[in-house]
Amino acid sequence: MKKRLFLFMMLAVVIAACKPDPEPEPEPQPEATPYDKLDPQQKTWALVFNYTASWCQYCGQSGVAKLRSCVDGGNCVGMALKAANDPQALATPLYNSFKADRPNNNNVPSFSVGDNVHVNDPLSYCSTWQNKFCYLGLDVSHEIKDGKMLVYVKTRNYESIINIHDFYIVAYLMEDGMHYPQTGSSDPDPVHNFVVREASSGNDYFGEQLFTNGDQNAEFTHTFSFDMKSKYVPENCYAAVVIYKKTTKEPVYQFVNCRWSRK
Repeated sequence: MKKRLFLFMMLAVVIAACKPDPEPEPEPQPEATPYDKLDPQQKTWALVFNYTASWCQYCGQSGVAKLRSCVDGGNCVGMALKAANDPQALATPLYNSFKADRPNNNNVPSFSVGDNVHVNDPLSYCSTWQNKFCYLGLDVSHEIKDGKMLVYVKTRNYESIINIHDFYIVAYLMEDGMHYPQTGSSDPDPVHNFVVREASSGNDYFGEQLFTNGDQNAEFTHTFSFDMKSKYVPENCYAAVVIYKKTTKEPVYQFVNCRWSRK
């Protein structure tokens, strides 16, 4: 009996020893973020500002079409800056901030492409900017929830940037699809697109100094937020993001790169 008991005990020990080790728990995966799908490319886009107004004859005759041709050419962010007495006029302090650094000679329409101000044929300048070497790339997306537009931005340094604190970044809330009269237009139902509504930096068109790391391949992420006022149509709204570098030149805030979330 003792022998049999001993054998049973030995068998139990062998069986226990043969049990496989428990599976290790999987490593926790990092939580997904809105930045995961953003991939800044090494490509410079053109930036076109159009000072414009609904009461302006030449704006309707040619200005609107010129801005549209720049956007339709691709790799271009086009912005309509609405002057006073337009139904969707940009807030005066913000409009004046644009004018102070990128003068329009108090004329509408007036175009600025990159750092070339008051140009007559904006499309001809776009390719010059698009062919510039890109040392700071960016990508942009947005979503609207709980009455806010959240603008997600990721940038990537494609070379070492020594004076990174001289770089500024801004998001502009923009809107398409506004129907109201346009003097000089032959369209019976003019549609106003690419309209700048607000800047993330309030009355300063050039944005904020948010960058901290100038190392090559360093990435920067940030979320801008806008309250979606009742006068905005959410499905017609999107964001444009622009990077400027502060200098002692004219304009003071030199254009670096831009993107928008417009589909």
